[in-house]
Amino acid sequence: MFFLRKRPPAVIPEGFDLDSRPKVGILVETTIPPVSRANLRMYWLAKALIAEKRVMVNMVSPSKDLATRRSYFVEWIWMNQFPGWAKHLYSSWRLPVRIWHFLASILSLAILEVWYRRSYGRGFAALHAWNPLAGLAAVIAGKLIRRPVFVDFTDFYSDIARTDMPLLSKPLVWLENYVLRQARCVFVVSRQLKEHLVRSHGLPPAKIHIVADGTDSQTFRPDVPTTGVREKLGIPAEAPVLVFHGDIKHDDGVDILLEALAKVAAVRPDVRLLILGGGSPYFDEVCRPLIARLGLSGNVVLPGWIPHNDVPAVLCACDIGAMTLRATLNHDHYLSFKLFEYWGCGKPVVVTRLKAIGEIARDGENALVAKSGDADAFARAFLRLIEDRGLAARLGHAGRELVVREYDWREIMKKEAAVYTGEILDSRSAG
Repeated sequence: MFFLRKRPPAVIPEGFDLDSRPKVGILVETTIPPVSRANLRMYWLAKALIAEKRVMVNMVSPSKDLATRRSYFVEWIWMNQFPGWAKHLYSSWRLPVRIWHFLASILSLAILEVWYRRSYGRGFAALHAWNPLAGLAAVIAGKLIRRPVFVDFTDFYSDIARTDMPLLSKPLVWLENYVLRQARCVFVVSRQLKEHLVRSHGLPPAKIHIVADGTDSQTFRPDVPTTGVREKLGIPAEAPVLVFHGDIKHDDGVDILLEALAKVAAVRPDVRLLILGGGSPYFDEVCRPLIARLGLSGNVVLPGWIPHNDVPAVLCACDIGAMTLRATLNHDHYLSFKLFEYWGCGKPVVVTRLKAIGEIARDGENALVAKSGDADAFARAFLRLIEDRGLAARLGHAGRELVVREYDWREIMKKEAAVYTGEILDSRSAG
């Protein structure tokens, strides 16, 4: 077949029985294991479902390009790729690419369902997706094969689009509402997000489950070797280093971070800001000119995106995690991977005062907090941590302890897997 081969191309792992195991289909954006942060939440959900429920997880994703399409087993996850162009997800071709991926996801799940039923007698027990477009694909596929759909709703994409893709903002509001109403269960990351969906979207509270975001504390940890990292990046060994990791959009406040950096550099000319990410139109059109205008070319290090496996060592080679987010509808209700990654590596964090994040990032306990958009306040916080290494170490240690205790993916996703009851996993009664 063009989409799916008749048999799994990889050897089925020993003890793995496609016939008897319940099957859950998960839609993701890129390959597994994750090469980026995009699929981390779904990757850890798959691992939890396998460990806790002994299910067979089929992840459906686009290939990086046509030449790389393949299907394979990894950690008992059957990664099945349809012909796609995932390498263009964030390029100027992203809209037609995403439309194709959307349609191909639905078709792939439908074909898999038919193949499972003919070959093994039972198809999917449920479908699961993260983000609105994948959620819509799962909802449509779920209607076609008559199976329940679960959706992880961790961000208001309609609010993100308000400044980055304004023409799509209103359609995304409709899309989010439709997906939220059609899904059997909705997983959110904070109490505030649940309350908002109940109050403003009319969802029944029992339908919404709070399962926070987190990180892998065994990968993001303080003792990751950092030999040669600063040298490779061209950063002096004794320079204080701030780090920003992740997507760069207007609401991420990187322009605010640069304004604060200029104030820090007036006191500490040796300071560096390492930006892991960039490449977006906003970064190129707003942030790059701002770096030049503020005279920060010698203070800002721009390696761009780096492999996810390399991130822990780079974070450990830095001193302070920066989160100068603007206070928006989305940011007040979400949690951020970067917060837990900084903390996992034992780094102190300077973060905007926000509603959901504010419940866990407490000023003077495990972070320093500043008002949204206040470059002066952020600069004072950065300078305070640069000058007081004892405070920096104490805040970083407290953050690390919190991550290990409450925000490691291994424990977090057990809560989400628990919602998959025996009744749901019996595909003969699911619907």
